Amino acid sequence: MTYKQFVKTGVAASLLMLLGTGTIAQAQTTKTIDASEHKAFSKMEVTSKADAKALLQQLPGNNKASENYEQYQVVDVEKDELNYKHYTLKPKVDSVYADNQVVKVHVDDNEKVILVNGDINAPKVSFNNSKKISQSKAVNKAFKAIGQTKKSVKNLEGHDIVNKVELGINADKNKLVYNVELIYLQPTPSRWQIQVDAQTGKVLAKKNILHEATGTGIGTKGDTKTINISAISGGYSLTDTTHTGKIITYDAKTTQTRGNVVTSTSTLFNTTTQRAAVDAHYYADVVYDYYLNTHNRDSYNGKGAAVESVVHFDKNYNNAAWTGQYMIYGDGDGVTFSELSGAKDVIAHELTHAVTETSSNLVYENQPGALNESFSDVFGYFVDPDDWLMGEDIYTPKIAGDALRSLSDPAKYDQPAHMNNYQNLPNTKAGDWGGVHINSGIPNKAAYNTIQKIGKAKAEKIYYRALTQYLTTNSQFVDAKKALVQSATDLYGATEAAAVTEAWNAVGVTN
Repeated sequence: MTYKQFVKTGVAASLLMLLGTGTIAQAQTTKTIDASEHKAFSKMEVTSKADAKALLQQLPGNNKASENYEQYQVVDVEKDELNYKHYTLKPKVDSVYADNQVVKVHVDDNEKVILVNGDINAPKVSFNNSKKISQSKAVNKAFKAIGQTKKSVKNLEGHDIVNKVELGINADKNKLVYNVELIYLQPTPSRWQIQVDAQTGKVLAKKNILHEATGTGIGTKGDTKTINISAISGGYSLTDTTHTGKIITYDAKTTQTRGNVVTSTSTLFNTTTQRAAVDAHYYADVVYDYYLNTHNRDSYNGKGAAVESVVHFDKNYNNAAWTGQYMIYGDGDGVTFSELSGAKDVIAHELTHAVTETSSNLVYENQPGALNESFSDVFGYFVDPDDWLMGEDIYTPKIAGDALRSLSDPAKYDQPAHMNNYQNLPNTKAGDWGGVHINSGIPNKAAYNTIQKIGKAKAEKIYYRALTQYLTTNSQFVDAKKALVQSATDLYGATEAAAVTEAWNAVGVTN
């Protein structure tokens, strides 16, 4: 969605007139504390989970996390390639963790504190209700809230419709809740996240977060590609077993089902209907190899997960999406889009959503959501660096040179490129969840500035480190800037860190 497309809708236009631009109507709970700016703090050591928790009590300045440090528990410790350690802490009350509230403690290879970031200013977590309803009842309430039943929806065979149902705490409303996630393809592709009061069964929130957009084979542009396939009885299938995680490509045949694995009686996949599958299969392999060879990440989750793609999904479907379990690609309507599997940067963009989900897990709204979109665009460029455009190979096929977005010139496609033009939109579907596809132009421009200053090779390492080690669920633009600066410092030093700082200052994101 571009900003121009957004304001064309009557509701969106009226909301925009009421809200204005250039301000951020969002409670700021996130903060980044750079240890180098606090002499005594920078000398502190963290050698254990207990130390990481105790450190919160000693944070410099006035911070809610210091007041409430006893609530925090270490839920993960990750050691990276530099031998730095990253402790992730979440508040816990009566054996239940708070939703989307994370603080990270980062220490160097000498176990000295270098950075603390996340929801440092979030208030003390509590809830004023109790668990009275069962998981199954919460799931029923969730289905009712979206006008469906478990029998009225269908997912791919082998994939659960109820992807998650677990207790959590909505800290904003002081409620114990069930967090329910429902994923299905029929009647329409959806990925619903629904929050149900654990006592009353009342639905407190709901959001559909489905993200928008060797043999040989011929792709959608008529080009021949070398692809990894598997021998089966009577022929070959688009199943790549050369990685820890298999890459499997299915043909839905313009239905809302998975269909079957794409097959051929020979090693040549060259029919017209196989072209979209060849591209999806080939580019999934390219993206898998990029993350593995450049960042030592084995598949999107770092643990060798299978990558499943479904092409020819639905009829004239104008979308490509990571559903949270697999990829789906429509054929487009020939006007807005051509076959969406035909763009390497789009596939890299969508699979990077999966990387984000299994690392920093940036929430899909407001500034964190814009960062989520931006990092997908930026890694789309890193995988396909021939130009600064996103989706140019499949968007408006009858208009030469058109694209969805541009990293170098966001304004060309109706996105802001500076905080002076930040669009303060409502956190609703009509408001693009706070402008996630719109305000992403600002960090996109900062990424372009960074790459121009230090080059792609260094920039992609810095961006990956920031995404997977330093960003947290609710990170704002300023947090992303600090995460990238710290990553540049870790990997390269002061010169690159200064370049990143200048790149973000240029788009109006200052400290």
